[in-house]
Amino acid sequence: MLRVMKYCVDTPNRGLTLKPEGTWDGSKDYAFVISGRSDLDYAKCPTTRRSATGYRVFLNGTPVAFKSATQKRAATSVCEAELYAAYAVAQEMLYAKHVIESMEMKVQLPMVLEMDNKGTVDHSNSWSVGGHMRHVGTKQAFLRELKEDGIM
Repeated sequence: MLRVMKYCVDTPNRGLTLKPEGTWDGSKDYAFVISGRSDLDYAKCPTTRRSATGYRVFLNGTPVAFKSATQKRAATSVCEAELYAAYAVAQEMLYAKHVIESMEMKVQLPMVLEMDNKGTVDHSNSWSVGGHMRHVGTKQAFLRELKEDGIM
């Protein structure tokens, strides 16, 4: 434990910065901002060819949830792997939204989900499912419905 504490003291510029944007005045009309980012390394594991997913969920610019893990199954395309990552962060963002709303506070809608794959963004925004993406249609439909409902 002493070594860990020494490392924390010696490297103050590393780690998470918990500095929220804006100031909550305590009123019920204040709307919290939830956003998320997802990314992955496609087929990173040399033996299983599974992708490594990473995501972060922010509440007013401060990270409140983050994860980096190998995906549970091998994806057949980069777009499919990105879709799995986007689906995971969308679930975390919805959880954060439900926690805030359970305390009778407001969340600014739509929430913003950032990802760096144009194919995944295009598939999430359109209702057409190509023959090569049909097997991931439910996750795609889930993300599309969140967008159409104005939630994300």
